[in-house]
Amino acid sequence: MTGDLLLTLHAVRLLGFADTHAIADRFSRDHSLVESELIDAGVLGFVSRTSFAGSSGWALSNLGRVENERLLAAELEREDARPLVMVVHDEFVNLNLTVVSACSAIQLQQVVGTAAAGILEEALASWSPLEERLAGLLPRFAGYSRRLMDALEHARTDTAWFTATDRDSFHRAWFELHEDLIATLGIQRG
Repeated sequence: MTGDLLLTLHAVRLLGFADTHAIADRFSRDHSLVESELIDAGVLGFVSRTSFAGSSGWALSNLGRVENERLLAAELEREDARPLVMVVHDEFVNLNLTVVSACSAIQLQQVVGTAAAGILEEALASWSPLEERLAGLLPRFAGYSRRLMDALEHARTDTAWFTATDRDSFHRAWFELHEDLIATLGIQRG
């Protein structure tokens, strides 16, 4: 298979169900190369292309999830990154409690946007140096801080950017980050 199957399968895993362009864009890769990798991965049973409610895209199969986890474990070993990812994950767990609580309060309308923004800005400020350390070994982790900051900027004029699922909201990017960390370590979401 040409290209980097790890990034292709991992993008599908992180996005859940997405078209070829979104999968390629997730790690800033060439669209035609990723399309070729997705077709090859489909032949191997790692992904399937389906249509649902007027949209079509790719989804990871159980076999693809196993292959993604195998490739992530090999990456951790090759880069000797497990100790750092474990430390970052442990620090992330505490931040995650704060973010999940704030996002739930926003969804239940228990806090106003400015209070929520302050909480989420603090979490982002704590995450950013962790991302920098992590991306030094595993470059695919770069960009979460930028996405989270962009969501907060948009939320100043449209509070849907805190938790909406139809855009790259703070909660959506944070959820993806959490999935990225636990997938990389081969642990289940708790």
